[in-house]
Amino acid sequence: MASLRNLFASFALGVLFFVVPAALQPAAAQVQVAVIGDSNVYGKGVPTSENYPSQLEAALKARGLNVSVSNGGVNGDTSAGLAGRLDSAVPAGTRVVVIWVGVNDVRRGVSRAEVQANVAAIMSRLRAKGIESYFIRPPVYNVEDHKNPALILQGDNHFNAAGYRKMVGKTIGTIASMVSKAAKKKAA
Repeated sequence: MASLRNLFASFALGVLFFVVPAALQPAAAQVQVAVIGDSNVYGKGVPTSENYPSQLEAALKARGLNVSVSNGGVNGDTSAGLAGRLDSAVPAGTRVVVIWVGVNDVRRGVSRAEVQANVAAIMSRLRAKGIESYFIRPPVYNVEDHKNPALILQGDNHFNAAGYRKMVGKTIGTIASMVSKAAKKKAA
């Protein structure tokens, strides 16, 4: 009988040794993602739940990633404007930034070279802070999509929920990889 009790005690101790530490482990650390840019980011004309940042967050979570995605979009913003407000557009603790800007620049006559230089400077500033960044640009961002009635708001050239869903589909792979990498760095 004593050996049966000793066996049971050893088993119980083994369970505590292996199971309890796993249960006490914190969940994977949340990765903060900021999406910054113009009305394409803000989601002009659609409910908040249907804009690009909200749909991106839902898609990342559906892949099992622990994320929080902020919306740093401002209607009418330009690459120079974004550079000027970068510190306020990217919340503290952000690990990944998605940049979507440039359409307003081109409409106002700013050269593509200047837009690219502004975005490169933004990405350099983020990199100096240890933040990974991704710039949504052609061919991922296709201006022709803004001419597709199924993807834009009626009487407007801004995306509707389906347009943002398409953009999430085009960008999710790259962004999910960046989030996974950031989560591993954070855990190390």
